[in-house]
Amino acid sequence: MKRQSRIAVALFAGASLVLAACGGGDGGDTTEAPTSEAPTSEAPSTDAPAEEPTASDVGVTETTISIGVAVADLEAVRAVMPGVVPETLTTDHLFDRWKVFADDINEAGGINGRTIELVRLVWNPLDQTSFDALCAEATIDNELFAMVNGTGLSSIARDCIYEGGVPILYGDVMTEAELATGLAISLVPPTEVMAAAGAKQWIENTDAAAGSTVGIMSNNTPGGTAAGDAAQAALEEAGFVVTRAELNSVSGDNAAINEEGAVAVGNFVAEGAVHVLVATPFTENTGFWTKAAEAELPFTLLDVSSSGCSPFGLSADRAATAVGSSCTTAFDHSTDGTAIRPDSEFEAGCRANFDENFSEYYGGPSNPGVPAGRQLTDTAGTVLNSDYTPQECSIFNIIKLGLEAAGVNPTRASFIEAILNLGDVPLALIGGGTGTFAPGKPFAANAVHVVKVTAANAQTAPDANGLYNGCAAPVNCGVITSDWTPIAD
Repeated sequence: MKRQSRIAVALFAGASLVLAACGGGDGGDTTEAPTSEAPTSEAPSTDAPAEEPTASDVGVTETTISIGVAVADLEAVRAVMPGVVPETLTTDHLFDRWKVFADDINEAGGINGRTIELVRLVWNPLDQTSFDALCAEATIDNELFAMVNGTGLSSIARDCIYEGGVPILYGDVMTEAELATGLAISLVPPTEVMAAAGAKQWIENTDAAAGSTVGIMSNNTPGGTAAGDAAQAALEEAGFVVTRAELNSVSGDNAAINEEGAVAVGNFVAEGAVHVLVATPFTENTGFWTKAAEAELPFTLLDVSSSGCSPFGLSADRAATAVGSSCTTAFDHSTDGTAIRPDSEFEAGCRANFDENFSEYYGGPSNPGVPAGRQLTDTAGTVLNSDYTPQECSIFNIIKLGLEAAGVNPTRASFIEAILNLGDVPLALIGGGTGTFAPGKPFAANAVHVVKVTAANAQTAPDANGLYNGCAAPVNCGVITSDWTPIAD
């Protein structure tokens, strides 16, 4: 374990104002001074006494701040779905990827006199009943100042946690309603903004004439409905006719949901849709993608769900059925199809931190484009190891900056307020490298760009540039096809 953080963070410096008062005689008395102690020539101090740390809010003691870390029970997933989760990606490892940042802070003396204590909270992504247990751990069983999750935590669980008054810092999309609670901080723009941005990108680049019918596939979760509504509004404003299919996502039956998606293809074709905007998560898309390919029905992905168009999301084997489609996303990707994009200064710090802590675990340093927790061997026998952790790195830097700015005795409210007043912050693999927080803007990223889903696998040989059909690793990826475009708040 390293002893000093190598993440680039903002440094604040202050100057102390030294006050001096000069005293002297009145010039008229030359007699010997009395033997009693002369009065001091220094002005009395007006400095306020230093503020002492107190138990200023839930999860805060005089010496510690407790933050919950929500991690998926990957052992449970692996037991039900063999081969889907690599053996190196364990529940313990997910937690450790957060813990190294807390260790950095604590080893450097903490923040305003306090160390950070992380509390592990585990849920099973395949069992919705585990959401209630997670919520109870976050709001009743433990006293938490805030909690974090990189991606994947269900909106059902998040809503329950907000009701308990616990702030959540999240690395993926949230709805505008969540962000309006005053308890949510996100790295990327809200669901509605991403849906509208994706629809507008398609409108600006399509050859379809106004008046054409365009399909939208969404689901009946709050986020899914909001995404569908935002995309529909953008399409109708541009003069397109919209037909929608809404999957019954709240049933929790992925097999039935995917069958609904397959059926939706026939309905879209029957209604004359020339294109479909897909606003559902990858777990619900396989049925639609497969049938859409058979029907030669083109579609565009909207990045409105966890790991939708992130490098991790597009690396999934099932993404092969979406090859050729595009996605407007706030997540950055490793290549434009010709070269691997160099790390920014902040990203280089995140990578160095990851390599220093986990190179021994993986047997070597990280490689761009390799999905979290995986090790890949290409056709030349080269072993490529899991890429670093951009969301964990970005979020913990924001936590550090927010707590420093919140003062000696932070409250949940002052912590959120401090984050909203940070201004520009560095981001790893998001938004072109920089985001901005401001009052009324509780998400960081300011820009989106377009990526094209591209196929690669273990049999894809590296080219002269070290790329695999344009991907940074022999696995499906998003290839960057546009510049960054600013978004409206």
